[in-house]
Amino acid sequence: MTNPKQNAQRPARTEIDAVFVRIAQAMASLGVSPLPRNYALFYEALSGRNPDLARELSALGPSPDAAKIDELGIRHNLASHATLSADKVQAQAVKLLGDVSVAMREATNRKTGFVRQLQDFALRLENDPVVAMSDFADATQAIRDQAAALLRDEASFSGRLTETVAQLSSMEGDIDALRAAATRDPSTGLPNRTAFSARLSALFLDAPPPTALVLVSLNGLRGVGERYGVDALEKALKKLAPIFRKSIKKNDFVGRIGLDELAFLFSDVSAANAEAIVSRIRASIEAIDIPLPERSFTPERLSLSAGIAMTDAASGEADLFSQAELALHAVKASGHPGQLVFSAAVGARSPRLYSPHAA
Repeated sequence: MTNPKQNAQRPARTEIDAVFVRIAQAMASLGVSPLPRNYALFYEALSGRNPDLARELSALGPSPDAAKIDELGIRHNLASHATLSADKVQAQAVKLLGDVSVAMREATNRKTGFVRQLQDFALRLENDPVVAMSDFADATQAIRDQAAALLRDEASFSGRLTETVAQLSSMEGDIDALRAAATRDPSTGLPNRTAFSARLSALFLDAPPPTALVLVSLNGLRGVGERYGVDALEKALKKLAPIFRKSIKKNDFVGRIGLDELAFLFSDVSAANAEAIVSRIRASIEAIDIPLPERSFTPERLSLSAGIAMTDAASGEADLFSQAELALHAVKASGHPGQLVFSAAVGARSPRLYSPHAA
């Protein structure tokens, strides 16, 4: 028999946990393959983030076809389906260009035949100047008909080529949308972890100016999601996103790389400059009221912890990220919001996570 006292001591399942349980149960009951892109699609549908997707997914009924599920992900521009979308666009472009190539080849063959017909007629006139009038009339009529047919073909091909160019231009827009979906966080509109990884990888290709990597943790945001649901978390992120955008200049970068984590790259700054920038961001974040359901008069306040690492003290991208991560861990371990610039002393306190060459 279940012990009520034990049940009371058991922690309540959070809404976020419940969403993941619902995803697993829904996919299992419908017989959907446990592919990462399917998990991402079901999360979008069942978390309440995309009601239209939820309705369309439900309309597929029991045992939905895998191709139909993929079509939903492509139509809603989910980042998880960006590769499938790109493959589809590429296949369409290849087909269009192939069709145009065939049409051009056929048009060229017809033109070549027409030129040969003219050459044959000219040769007959050279060899036999006194061609019978009936032969001359027949030949000229055939040439005239062939010329008219070529003009019609040219007009048709021109129209087809114009249509193909328009379709390819539309595909270019689709590709831009795919690129945005694959590299943007849907909640904030900021670049996502994929975009951050690409930017970080490019950082050491040339000799970069002194650049600060800042890893940020939004303290309290995860708790908002756990206590009040995904919708409250999403609204909080949307309210905070403009602050992050305004904190960077032209050559800087900010992206959301986790549930409550962001990454900044500040170009051409010193460690002291980076600390000053982070201090301003912290003050802005901590001054924001986060509205919560059924708590109109007692909004939530978040705080910010940050780890800072400088490119001139790192041997490469992995080393830079590790340093910033260790500095962030040190701040969070202190139990107080704040920021910390990585140093050899910070690395020495984390020997199992940090390689000596990075000091």
